[in-house]
Formats: sequence, C-alpha cells, structure tokens
Amino acid sequence: MLWSVPRDWPGETVFVLASGPSVKHLDLSLLKGRRVIAVKSSWLHWPAADVLFFADGRWWTEKRLRPSADAFAGLIVTTAMEIGDPRVKRIKKVNPTHLSAKPGEVALARTSTTGAINLAIHFGAKRIVLLGVDAKLGANGQRHSHGLKWPWPKGGQPQAFADQLAEYRAIAPSAVKMGVEIVNANPDSAVQVWPRLKFGDCL
Repeated sequence: MLWSVPRDWPGETVFVLASGPSVKHLDLSLLKGRRVIAVKSSWLHWPAADVLFFADGRWWTEKRLRPSADAFAGLIVTTAMEIGDPRVKRIKKVNPTHLSAKPGEVALARTSTTGAINLAIHFGAKRIVLLGVDAKLGANGQRHSHGLKWPWPKGGQPQAFADQLAEYRAIAPSAVKMGVEIVNANPDSAVQVWPRLKFGDCL
C-alpha cells in the first residue's frame, strides 16, 4: 500500500538537508527544535531529523551507503517501489515538470532533494530552507559532505549537476504558485533559481 503525506506542519518552516560539501561548514545545532527532512546519508549530520527521504533504492540496499540507518528514529520515506522494508513508507513518484499538489505523490527525476521539497510542501510548509544544495564539487573535489564513497562512476558528475539544475528550474514556478517560499542557505551554490542567503539569515 502506498503512503499519503499528512498535513502535520501547516504554515511551518521546513529545512531540507541535502549532502553538498557546504554542510560541513554549517552549525547544524541551530536546527534544534525545527522541522527537518534529511536526504539520504545527510541524516548522519542531523540524526534528530523528522524525516529521512530517498529515491534511489540502491542507497537502501547498499548498506555501506547508509551506515547505521537502522538507528534512525524518525519517519523514513521513499519512491523506490522495490523497497519492502516495513519501516519505510512508499510514495508514488511523478515526473518533475512541476511539483505535485497531490499528497500521495512527489515529483523528482535526477535528485532526491526535489522529492524532499515536495514532501515538505505536502506536510504544510510555508517556507523551505535548503541546506547542502550546492550542485557542484567542494574545494577539494568532494561531492558529498558525509564522505561516504559512492560506488558508481564519477564520470557523469558534470551532467548530473546540469540535470539537477534543470530540474530545480522546472519546479521553481510551481512552488511560487503554491505560495511556498524557498531559499538556499548557501550563498556560493550553483543553484540560482532561489535566493541564496547565509544560513544564519534563514533562521
């Protein structure tokens, strides 16, 4: 049975924690008491997140990618229909020409962050703050803040980032129509479709 998102956070600010290298420079203790959706292994930076979301089923089945995820105490949600773990809620995925207004589905294609944004809106978010949404490598060539080794080839990174940027551009107008403000808490992010602010200015 597929899951439908309850409107449990009406009017709230929701932080979507992705895993770009910029996360390592943030004081995440400022998230205490706030609503947080962690994308894949970014939950390792903030285990108190309300929700852990992933779209790539390989992330769940490859345990080296999700060390100790069994210890995550919050809600776990995926669009990967092959996941049969009873702890994981499954929700329908649709193509991201725009964000979905239906609580039983989320839009995404090339990045789980899009799905996490859509989840936040279904929960009732009025404002979404993006953390670690960099769409580029860190200064030392690192792609992820958590430092876990991704077992798939790196050759497609430039195209992967380009695809993510295109996806964000596609969904941005629909968030505006839904009356949801989105800000990116990384002034140096390659994602420029939303205002880029310092983390402290987003609180």
